[in-house]
Amino acid sequence: MTDLLVIGYGNDLRSDDGAGRAVADALAERNLLGVEVRSMSQLTPELTLEITGRATVVFVDADVDATEIRVRQVAAGPPGDGVMTHHGDPATLLTLTATIGPVPDDAIVISIPATNLEMGFEFSPPTAHAVEQAIDFIIELAQR
Repeated sequence: MTDLLVIGYGNDLRSDDGAGRAVADALAERNLLGVEVRSMSQLTPELTLEITGRATVVFVDADVDATEIRVRQVAAGPPGDGVMTHHGDPATLLTLTATIGPVPDDAIVISIPATNLEMGFEFSPPTAHAVEQAIDFIIELAQR
């Protein structure tokens, strides 16, 4: 088990919504030492088994409310509106993780701006730029 787990998630068939998975896929190709990567359509309760015991977990997702890349800490908390169904959230997943083992010391959410959610594979320019920023941030984090 590595210290750093990156979970990129979203719908890669809907343009900008696939940004989280694009970050995860790019990092997986780099095969960074000490970093495990998961590219998912959505967050699922089964991920708790992979999160527990890690030092750091990074969640990467597209966000229609973001106008630029946002990096923030997240902690276990009360279930969000999705309660780990179709639209689970990192805080709820961390809460579930605490029921089976230690929660990571550091949990980070990277929100990537999304403006185009139409069917397609191309990112809008702000999303493409934020994807590169997220990749750079995670590489720097892994090198600490």
